Order: sequence, then structure tokens, then C-alpha cells
Amino acid sequence: MTNESEEYRPPSAFLQQLIDEEPALAGDADADAKLAELIALTRDADPANRDWALLLLGQSEVETPEALAALVAGMDDEEHEAALEALIGVAMRAPALALPRVRELLDGDTVDSMALEAAAYVADPSLLPLLEAIGREVEDDDDVFTTVLAEAIEACTRGSAPEAV
Repeated sequence: MTNESEEYRPPSAFLQQLIDEEPALAGDADADAKLAELIALTRDADPANRDWALLLLGQSEVETPEALAALVAGMDDEEHEAALEALIGVAMRAPALALPRVRELLDGDTVDSMALEAAAYVADPSLLPLLEAIGREVEDDDDVFTTVLAEAIEACTRGSAPEAV
């Protein structure tokens, strides 16, 4: 059990180094080796390592077929958060591949802000009815959720994803 004030970090020393140092993941042999290790950790036995590996890979600027394949596989991760990190990464790189999963999540009983973030990157106008229905049901007490919902509606209305941060 961890102290609530402790920051959520993966057990992998390699992932902790990537978080702290943000090294390049492309451009030379050392960077390529780091990328290969990061991709391998998307299939790690430890769910925290998978979650962080998918987050870091998804937020990276890496556009290789191997990175996309790891993210697509990660969409089926048994850990909900890890699967959503992978989905966002896929939505940023290959919106058409992410669209069916995003639609499924938006049509579910419970929708979280990460699904809305993926919807914004998919930016498909066909998602508007689902997003608008969510908007009609949302309570105004969750500012983060309503902000991300508004961004998703705007992106799908416009038909273009927000700039990646």
C-alpha cells in the first residue's frame, strides 16, 4: 500500500528514467533501443508498467509501425486505464482505427474523460450524437469532464483534431 501523497510511478527503473529525463526515442541507435524497450514494456506483466509504457508511447512523437501496433494491441489491455492510454495514442496516429472503440465507449453506461479525449483526436462528426447525448446527461460539478466533453464536441464538429500537447 502506498501513501496517498506519493506520486503514482511505475516499478520499472527504465520507465522512471524515461519519465524523469524524457530522452529521444528516435534518431540514433541508443534512441531506437530505448523505443524497443518501451514497446516491450507495453506487454509487461505489471499493470503499472504497461499503463506507463502505453502513456509514454502514446504521448511520444514516434510514428513507426511497431509503435502503432503496440498501441493497437494495448487497446485490449485488461487494465482499463492502460487500454485508454493506448486508445488515445491510436486516436492521435490512426483515427480510423480508434473510431469503433471510441464509439463503443461513448455508447457505454459510464463514460470517462479519457474516452472523450480520444473522441477529440478521432474528430469524426459521426460521434456528435453520442457526445451531445452525454452532454445532456452530465452534471456541471465536474469541470474537467465538461471541459474535455466540450473539446470533443468542438473537434468532431470541426472535423479536425486538437493540436497534440
